[in-house]
Amino acid sequence: MSRTLVIHVGAQKCASSSLQASLRLVHQALKGRLGFCFLNPAQLRAADVALAKQSDGAFDYVDQVLSRQVCDQVVISHEMLGNRPALVSSIAERALGVFSFDRVVISGYTRLQSNYHVSSFAQWYFRDRKKLLSDVKIFRDLGLPWRKFTAQERSLFVLSLTGKDRNWCANYRRFLAGVSHLSGRVRVVSCHMPTRQLPYSLLQHFVESTGLDLGLEDLSSMDVRKNQSFHPVVIHGVSSFSSDLPANRQSFFPGPHEGNRWLFRVCDRVSDQADVMNEFEDLFSPAFERRLLNHLDSRTAADNHAYCELMSVDQRYFQPSSDAVMMTGAELKDLASQMAKTRRLKAIQTFNRSIEDAFFNAARKEIVST
Repeated sequence: MSRTLVIHVGAQKCASSSLQASLRLVHQALKGRLGFCFLNPAQLRAADVALAKQSDGAFDYVDQVLSRQVCDQVVISHEMLGNRPALVSSIAERALGVFSFDRVVISGYTRLQSNYHVSSFAQWYFRDRKKLLSDVKIFRDLGLPWRKFTAQERSLFVLSLTGKDRNWCANYRRFLAGVSHLSGRVRVVSCHMPTRQLPYSLLQHFVESTGLDLGLEDLSSMDVRKNQSFHPVVIHGVSSFSSDLPANRQSFFPGPHEGNRWLFRVCDRVSDQADVMNEFEDLFSPAFERRLLNHLDSRTAADNHAYCELMSVDQRYFQPSSDAVMMTGAELKDLASQMAKTRRLKAIQTFNRSIEDAFFNAARKEIVST
């Protein structure tokens, strides 16, 4: 049997954790007949830096991983590879030239950029003080009353005004260009992750699109839906408090990629409290955020269309809503200014304090208990 290496490249917030959990179950069920390795992110970052500098030992970690694979079918995975096409193409080249693999498949998933950013905020940005304070500064520079907006609204507004979108088409063109010299022995496959409107089995799609032959008739029991998310009280409480904290003041809150288990335990404690988020939509009309998301969908529409054409992806996943309109910078600032006039600062500040108190109460209980 020919040897196949599949490099799963993520991307972040594109069902990577679900797929990795599913692949672990498949690996266990096949008792070693499918190799699976979740790669070490620190080692990958070091390899990427060393590769860029053309340093000796750039491939030490990659070689170590590939040399341990004895199966005819192997999957290696990490979502950060989606941002490192040069490293991915080098891994493919070494797999073919040094480690006796006959073919390589690079597999990645995507999502609508507006949804990607909302999901990223709920995972990382709400506790990224550098990002939070940067957004506040932009509001101040524009003369906008930043305290009348949630941290997520500020983040979306700044992205809409000055930020860059995740360009999936450019991303996959780089993947394809990076392996074009490998004589057709490397394929690149991609799709939008499953959605409620357009669902499918992620594991089944991964297996079929990469050409893996697992010999398993029923994959449904291994198709994991791993979608842990932080409680809205934690997201709003941390981002509200951190946004008002001076840059030179320290905080015990975990930053991005830190303390997830602790934060999830705090979320469990918050869930036991009375629902303190009842007033949220009355104070923060969803209309403002919806307009920003529609703007982002419109702004990325052409690039998304090109990505769908390039990778044979269903265009419906990236279709902007019928009322989506792309706005100019002046229109965005005017929208924020008009929205601020409709909001009551004292009511917002009172609400924010109640959310912060709920979070601190749950965090204190978790600290004391451990």
